[in-house]
Amino acid sequence: MNQEFDYIIAGAGAAGLSLALYILEEPTLKEKRILILDKYIKNSNDRTWCFWQRESSPFDQILHASWDELYFHSPGFSTVLEIQPYRYKMLRSRDFYEFCLDKIKESKNINFVQEDIKEINADGTVVCQTQTFKGKFVFNSAFVSIPKTTGKHHLQQHFTGWFVKSPEPVFDPKRPILMDFRIDQKGDCRFMYVLPKNEYLALVEYTIFSDSLLEEKEYKTALETYCREVLKLDSYEIEETEYGVIPMTNEPIPKTQSGNVINIGTAGGHTKASTGYTFAFIQKKCRKIAANLAKNKNPLDGLDSKFDKYLLYDSIFLRVLSEKNFPAWRVFSELFEKLPPKTVFDFLDENTNLLTDIKVMNSTHIPTFLKAALKEVF
Repeated sequence: MNQEFDYIIAGAGAAGLSLALYILEEPTLKEKRILILDKYIKNSNDRTWCFWQRESSPFDQILHASWDELYFHSPGFSTVLEIQPYRYKMLRSRDFYEFCLDKIKESKNINFVQEDIKEINADGTVVCQTQTFKGKFVFNSAFVSIPKTTGKHHLQQHFTGWFVKSPEPVFDPKRPILMDFRIDQKGDCRFMYVLPKNEYLALVEYTIFSDSLLEEKEYKTALETYCREVLKLDSYEIEETEYGVIPMTNEPIPKTQSGNVINIGTAGGHTKASTGYTFAFIQKKCRKIAANLAKNKNPLDGLDSKFDKYLLYDSIFLRVLSEKNFPAWRVFSELFEKLPPKTVFDFLDENTNLLTDIKVMNSTHIPTFLKAALKEVF
């Protein structure tokens, strides 16, 4: 194999494979020589991505499930969220990997090599366990490096999810729960969500926003209690278990290592700092990168701005979470109680104007957020 390529994609996860698909959609890039590197053959359900999205995507045909209504519960408020024009989508990783790799196999200009990546150099050289490759551009999602600067916030979204199968038809596929805060918060931001596939099978997940992780038994106990006391499951089988940790930080994560090495996915700051949602943001940014490549532009052209208002908003919220002066569940409860769901999702999707931003701010506990905002600015 020729060891030189136009593009090397280091890491075959959500970001790497999504970028590969968007490159394949660009006719002017069909002659580019592309290499995808990953230590593992992607063929397992190692994670589930849940995300809201207005637009269609290449993966709509392989969704595990999707909804245009979601339920929200807090200690003092419950409602049905009608989220049109958004849909809340659930995608299993095995389906995603299979779909992407089938497309890649059909192409003549992409090679997938199973290799353990040891280092990526600024000149576009990628050193693997047994081979070395060179790319004009290297798109890195394999190595995530998040600096820790004094004054920045570093929380984590951590979760354990069970795919719960009941012998009785207890779940309603039309009643997914986006957030249920009616559980012990223990001084953090903690919620359950329930996404039914059908009447017998649902993903039940326990999620926490905090600065430290829990012991394994704590996640297990919380899920058992919720299944028993809230979902009223007398008996059930756990078909699959998943666990994850996602950074929630306002650190300025480097978009590049050099002109040749572009960071993507979590490594490129594609994770939404205030929510931990990543998959939908990966789609927007990777589609834009592919479009830039097709126009012979810098891959990151149009993806950065001198002032990112949403990073400021995220920083303010992370400060509120960190200082714990106001219950986190009340923040979400007030947003959904006072605003149309579409407005909240537009804001979280980073698709609002200043007038809408002000409406969102006015729906929160103004003294708490104003104090946090002043600290962030000054």
